[in-house]
Amino acid sequence: MAAPRLYSASQSVRRVVGLDTEVRLREWTVWIPQLAPGHDGLRIGHISDVHVGVVTPDQRIRNAVELIARAAPDLCLLTGDFASRRAAPLSRLGTLLTGLPTERTYFVLGNHDHLVDAGQVTRELETVGYTHLENRHHTIELRGAPLHLIGLDDPVTRRHRPAEALNGVPELGTRVLLAHQAESVGEVLELGHNIDLCVSGHTHGGQIYVPRLTEKLMARLGLRHLRGLRRYENDGPWLHVTHGVGSAVTPLRVASRPEVGLLTLRRDRSGVRFSG
Repeated sequence: MAAPRLYSASQSVRRVVGLDTEVRLREWTVWIPQLAPGHDGLRIGHISDVHVGVVTPDQRIRNAVELIARAAPDLCLLTGDFASRRAAPLSRLGTLLTGLPTERTYFVLGNHDHLVDAGQVTRELETVGYTHLENRHHTIELRGAPLHLIGLDDPVTRRHRPAEALNGVPELGTRVLLAHQAESVGEVLELGHNIDLCVSGHTHGGQIYVPRLTEKLMARLGLRHLRGLRRYENDGPWLHVTHGVGSAVTPLRVASRPEVGLLTLRRDRSGVRFSG
């Protein structure tokens, strides 16, 4: 698979209390069999693990939002852990994340949100016009075809209810799952539901990433999908696990730079016979 194209927010990078505020945009192409023709070229902005607080500079969060807004995606998906360790910084969360398309920005919560103050996180994001998909699905018509967004709450704090979220999802259309932890896709498949793409965060790309070693250690915690774009179980749905924007405990990152994602859906016609 070709490496993603990389873009940087360096033109707006500043230094805040000595911490690096740079964030990059990573662009991926997601090839989906039987994708509705109208969704060929659909672009999705993905932000996760903002972790507003003293460890994550506010300017880094603004850089992340500006990168996505400048790319002008068709919709934006936010996959949890907006909080860090204290409730006080949440009062500026809405202001920091404002600027995304309000009618097409959706979010789910993560474990830190529930451990700090899930209610305040939700109010901050809903106040700026973003939609909370709390164990439920929402269908929008884009480019003449239905797009089903399925939101799962956090599995770490046992707030996720897959059966409830999937109840009544129409059969036809593109299915995108928002889940703070990528392993949630397995529970969806066990219920007999198919999805085309899952977007997640939680792992920070390993945060301190040493090839093979980090993956082995994280696998012991049940986290087998740490970063990037890959297929679930080799031939299952696509998973996009972003490094995320911030950190809750330590600013130290090794080989897992802060990032946001831009995913372009493409119709996979590799199995279609040419008849020209």
